[in-house]
Amino acid sequence: MTTLDPLADSSSLTEERSAWIRSPNWDLAWLLGSAAIVPLVLVLVWGGMSSGTLMLVITALIGGPHLFSTYIVTFLDPAFRRAHGKVLALITLVIPPLVLFGVMTNFAVLLSLFIFAASLHVVQQNAYLTDVYRRRAAQREAPNARWIDYGLLFVCMHPIASWKLVHDDFRLGDVPIRLPDFLLGPWTYIAVWLVFAFFLVAWCRKTLREAREGSLNRPKTLLIGATTVIAFFVPAAADGERLELAFQSVNAWHSFQYLGLVWYALMIRKKHGLLQSRFVNSIAGTGARQTLRFYGFCFLVTVTLLASLYGIVAVDPLGLTFQQYWYVMVLSPLLIHYALDAYLFAVSNRRGVDVATVPFAISDL
Repeated sequence: MTTLDPLADSSSLTEERSAWIRSPNWDLAWLLGSAAIVPLVLVLVWGGMSSGTLMLVITALIGGPHLFSTYIVTFLDPAFRRAHGKVLALITLVIPPLVLFGVMTNFAVLLSLFIFAASLHVVQQNAYLTDVYRRRAAQREAPNARWIDYGLLFVCMHPIASWKLVHDDFRLGDVPIRLPDFLLGPWTYIAVWLVFAFFLVAWCRKTLREAREGSLNRPKTLLIGATTVIAFFVPAAADGERLELAFQSVNAWHSFQYLGLVWYALMIRKKHGLLQSRFVNSIAGTGARQTLRFYGFCFLVTVTLLASLYGIVAVDPLGLTFQQYWYVMVLSPLLIHYALDAYLFAVSNRRGVDVATVPFAISDL
């Protein structure tokens, strides 16, 4: 295999190979090792890089390409369109007008809903990956093991974040993100901390028991451990308007993982003859040329969107701020991406799911 392939499998490890998605080296590099982007972005935040520059760089290089890679396996896949065409049409027609309405009427509420959806999306992706590892390992687990994993993943980002929300220290740019009034008391973050402590203790006990019994699923455990540590501490990495930039570090890691996941899904579906689009076939595969085409297409669409954004800002047809135009243009395709992935992550690991129409149903391939 060519050494120019940035996603190449050069694994020399064999331990628990069947539990890994592609191989130990590939998973450790692309799904786990990509977490190294988190401290790199935080260094830029602490170093004082402007919010506009950092947001633009992350969006152009990784955030946008990860977003539009979803469209390759959904809108550009004939089998997916046939199976889910009405849903694709509905979310395409409904979401952009709702985003524009939110920007024009109550921008703060729109951003509050967005940050909740974004945090849910990030942890749902890793919950999906843990289920892939669970299916591949085919090891017996305690009846409550999955729910302990899920519980820790879905609460780990919120202990420090909830404290900041209650104390009005959570912003996206200069827009404050606020909880409903009835949640503004200290009992909110106390309750979140207690729930987090419960799941953390339960997960640690479960993990130690599995290690003693020789049934520890190492890929799954490493992923949950890394996600928990990163998601817990990042809300403490910055305050006020800089907090949004700290969360971009998590977004960058999530986007790296996602690009690797879509690349792998395309590769494995091409191998099984499940890709019906000539164009998608041309950018799917393990070679350097296909990999560059895959990323290049996603990057080109991102650059086109950003160029359109700056063009609209220059004309200013609605009298909005740059930040408002940013969210009108970026949030619309992003929420479509969230809606599609909410479905795909939820159903892809179910037994009997049709891999021809559900692109992330890769557990058994």
